Amino acid sequence: MRLLRSATRVVAVMIALATLSTVPAARSQPAQQPAAPSASPTTPPDAASSDILNEIALTRWGIQARRQAIVTSAMDLTEAESQAFWPLYRDYRTDMARVDDRLVNLIIVSASNYDSLTDDMASTLLTDYLDIEKARLDVKSQYVPRFQSVLPARKVARFFQIDNKLDKRIQAELAADIPLTR
Repeated sequence: MRLLRSATRVVAVMIALATLSTVPAARSQPAQQPAAPSASPTTPPDAASSDILNEIALTRWGIQARRQAIVTSAMDLTEAESQAFWPLYRDYRTDMARVDDRLVNLIIVSASNYDSLTDDMASTLLTDYLDIEKARLDVKSQYVPRFQSVLPARKVARFFQIDNKLDKRIQAELAADIPLTR
């Protein structure tokens, strides 16, 4: 039952973030919508968490669409830059979604073991979390030169500032809703 409450809170946070009402709407849309989020690589422990994973996937897709609109608005790309940027952006977000999938799974595992968490399991979860953070940085590091090959450095810096602000907002909301380990 605690799993459902915790995971539902995470979903609620993601839904709230889908609006991102404090950031101006996009002036124009890129050629394609974002790719749907990838499926979770971990088999859910029960049907209820499967429903939660489906709800999270749909909510994340909505957030991704809004995120793309925010990036569109803030980047001020020329037509030529736009044609080079958006396919690369979609690849980047797909790779980041794989990392995010790992975080969602970690949150679900943590929530499902909240009342019975052992020191060994806590240690494993912490190691997994640090691996996820390293993977997030690795993806960003791999994409900086790729973005720099299609955009001026100032626009690449702007993109990663935008991306970082959106990530931090999501992380702050999740941190507020995920209970501390007992």
